[in-house]
Amino acid sequence: MSTGVCSGTVEVVAVDWDDADAVALRAEAVAELGRRYGGDDDAKEVIDPTAVVASYLVRVDGVAAACGSVRDVSGTDDGRGRGTDHPAATGELKRVFVLPEHRGRGLARTLMAELEGAARRAGFRRLVLETGTAQPEAIALYTALGYAPIESYGKYAGEDDQRCYGKRL
Repeated sequence: MSTGVCSGTVEVVAVDWDDADAVALRAEAVAELGRRYGGDDDAKEVIDPTAVVASYLVRVDGVAAACGSVRDVSGTDDGRGRGTDHPAATGELKRVFVLPEHRGRGLARTLMAELEGAARRAGFRRLVLETGTAQPEAIALYTALGYAPIESYGKYAGEDDQRCYGKRL
């Protein structure tokens, strides 16, 4: 697939969670979060690969430039401390990341379209995500794509710099 937004050939490919390029991009995403927020707390998050229903890479001229995944959180504890769970048919976007040198070219929108399509095919009716105030470009992207603020959930629920969003599919 090629696009007029990004110079070069852009290809979106489904990959396994443990694909070497995807692992490297996720590690860079965690490193960037550490630089933005301080520390490496996100590096300690364990994502069960069996809950991941789709992972994608975006390659520009054959080079991995972006990644993202969707995992099933249906019925799992939402981390709010009230014994509540995520509703059935809920997916969560994880590690949506574009390398800095590839930003501003429409790759994140292309990736999000693939992730949302995969979520629909997996039977999800809703997607949720966590981000933070030190990622204003991510917040702008998600709101532009129709994601609305939702109650805080997850590991950082209630922290001042955490923001959560959701979208009905």
